[in-house]
Amino acid sequence: MMKKIALIVPALMLVMAGCSKHDDAAKAGSQVVAKVNGSEITVHQLNFALSKLGKLDQSQVKAASEKVLQQMVDLELLKQKSVDEKLDRDPNVLQVLEATKQQVLAQAYMQKVAAKQAAPSADDIKKFYDTHPELFSERNVYVIQEFAIKDGNEHASDIEAGISAAKTADDLAKWLKDNNYVFSANASRKAAEQLPLELLKKLNTLKAGDTLVVKSPQALVLLFLAKVDRQPVDLEKAKPVIQQFLVNSNQQTVIKNEVSALRKDAKVEFYGDFSKLTLDSGAATAPAVPVAPAEAKPESAVASPVSETTEQPTHHNQAIEKGLSGL
Repeated sequence: MMKKIALIVPALMLVMAGCSKHDDAAKAGSQVVAKVNGSEITVHQLNFALSKLGKLDQSQVKAASEKVLQQMVDLELLKQKSVDEKLDRDPNVLQVLEATKQQVLAQAYMQKVAAKQAAPSADDIKKFYDTHPELFSERNVYVIQEFAIKDGNEHASDIEAGISAAKTADDLAKWLKDNNYVFSANASRKAAEQLPLELLKKLNTLKAGDTLVVKSPQALVLLFLAKVDRQPVDLEKAKPVIQQFLVNSNQQTVIKNEVSALRKDAKVEFYGDFSKLTLDSGAATAPAVPVAPAEAKPESAVASPVSETTEQPTHHNQAIEKGLSGL
């Protein structure tokens, strides 16, 4: 399967501190840093490869440059051998190359569209802060005992009624065992921003000792609130991440609208087994924009200003995690 190709804008090729020596060489007319069987590797190609490493200290540049150049030589040798073997004409290789080209060009256009968005105003940031108290002014950190019950969805009503009198996590476990339910248990400490927003809204109405029943495709999940700690985040700390979230969200919206408009104006025909399929203008989605570092989710947007750390169990229960993230 082809891995996702992230587009790196050409401007990154020359911005890295420490590449000045390579650039000076280029200005002097010597842009070639190596030749492999006569094929040139240029300073611009090297700078582009180095830019993928992020910003380096001046002391790291020389060693990093040499290491990257060695890797580029190996890649060029492998590429030359691939061409000798006529693999560049292989249908599967050509398909991957075309798919990569399609994705890079599509992402370049998405970046262009997204870049037109104005930065969110101070009023926009304040409004988001005020309308999401569960993430900020009323932010909680939850100590949760999680129980994932296999085939529990089929008996959700019976289970919910049976555990209604449970006051502790041990009470829940005992009732499930006594009634022959197969389940797995897990404990976690989760801050508000680490939970899906819809789930958070439900948890925010509960108190320590309450149990929330969550249905997921994999299992019925019981979330017992062992402890709830109020740890609010003020507006000043929240501003940077709210701004980033709004930027990401606005970008996704404008891209989705752009794709919908392109669908509306396009002539799209389906053939074969798909001949009866019609283009649904409402089915357009907003692909991820590479320039946005954070997901367009409020719960992830507030992670940065919070010092809270999550205690992850050694053996994490996948069914429970899917039950939480699936909301």
